[in-house]
Amino acid sequence: MSAQPSPRSRQTPHATPRPGTPNRGDGARAPLTVAPEVARRRLRARLVMWAVGLVTVGSLFLLVAFHVFAAQSAFTLERLSNEQANEQLRYERLRNEVATLSSADTVIQAADKLGMVQGPTVVQLPVSSAQGAAETAVTLPGAAPGNDYLHTKSALGANP
Repeated sequence: MSAQPSPRSRQTPHATPRPGTPNRGDGARAPLTVAPEVARRRLRARLVMWAVGLVTVGSLFLLVAFHVFAAQSAFTLERLSNEQANEQLRYERLRNEVATLSSADTVIQAADKLGMVQGPTVVQLPVSSAQGAAETAVTLPGAAPGNDYLHTKSALGANP
């Protein structure tokens, strides 16, 4: 290995002092001053860096947490959307079933299976508003006026 000169400059007897340093004339150096507390500055810098790191980690944690909540909400929304579509289809099927079972053809076929026969005449009952229904008495052909529930019940006997 070869020796290398020191990066420090050597003072030579003919060197001029640095600009900005007071020249006392006798060649002596200016009195030394205490540098600002380097340890305190380093501690403060270290604390600031720790604080920045903690804020960064906390922000990333919150970002991930919000992303997880958003994903969970998306799954819940998707599940509810599918459930709504299924219930809508079920409602349409039930409505179609009710319409089919209450149609005139189905009612007539069910009556035929039970042994019922169609009467000689068809009686149409007029339907009025709720007020008019209380005032108007509808009489059916063959029904005697004044018949009430108890009279009809006693006529039926044990087989109502």
